[in-house]
Amino acid sequence: MANGEPEQLTLEVPAGTLGALAWGDPSSPLIIAFHGWLDNAASFSRLGAALAGSYRVVAVDLPGHGLSFHRPPGASYELLDYVRDLAPLFDRLAPEGAVLLGHSLGGIIASLLSVAMPERVRALMLVDSLGPLTGDAESFPDQLKRAVDRVRQGSRGRSPHYADIGEAIEARMKGRIPLSRIAAECIVPRSLQRDQQGWQWGTDARLRYPSMHRLEEDEVNAYLAAIAAPTLLIRASHGMTAFKPEWIEHRLPSLANAEVMDVEGSHHCHLDADVEGLAEGCLSWLRGIPSAPLQ
Repeated sequence: MANGEPEQLTLEVPAGTLGALAWGDPSSPLIIAFHGWLDNAASFSRLGAALAGSYRVVAVDLPGHGLSFHRPPGASYELLDYVRDLAPLFDRLAPEGAVLLGHSLGGIIASLLSVAMPERVRALMLVDSLGPLTGDAESFPDQLKRAVDRVRQGSRGRSPHYADIGEAIEARMKGRIPLSRIAAECIVPRSLQRDQQGWQWGTDARLRYPSMHRLEEDEVNAYLAAIAAPTLLIRASHGMTAFKPEWIEHRLPSLANAEVMDVEGSHHCHLDADVEGLAEGCLSWLRGIPSAPLQ
């Protein structure tokens, strides 16, 4: 569409209906993009449009986020559940393979999919993402107790209501992972739903529940070592990986075929940094990968 406006897509997988946004010519090589925790497909509004001259970019709302399905009563949002539910997307969108682009949680999911379906992943681009937070054997009993206690308690109070979208944007800017205004303005509207009292979050409240179980560090390194696809780590100067130097020291060497691109910006650098420069860096890297052809 003109002026960088995305197409609104609905994608069916066995687990339910996924919302998605798409930029670029459908005949171009495909990038499938996965956003971060509590965000949605609009997280790629700027980068998707910037890549659209060379690629078809399809950004998917993860389950429980944006316009995608919520899991049924009694279900949860464990990390590996996303992998199971999103793997069928390749049959629908990319029977011959695609480049995967992921930010934060979306990068973790993309990297796990590249291990589960290596024949379908041509290249992997990770925006400030290098594996999940981990646990260990000693912490597991407490982690399990916390998670089960939270499920038994259910949702804590009513979801806040906002008089208008601007008020919700201000609230999201002050959240657990604060967003810049430009990032919040891109992401927040797609995360809201309206009722008679105003605007409230449409994301599933269970996304905030503790995990029942976390991967251990040796499991993370094992799956990173199993990634065969060429991988680009986009490391933000003020992002999560900058504050986790042990990830760079201990996890990055596990990737057999990886490059690092350093950019100025926050955890949401694909929204509030030099997005045009970031896109050109991604395209330049992709041009050197035979398995990820440019049109």
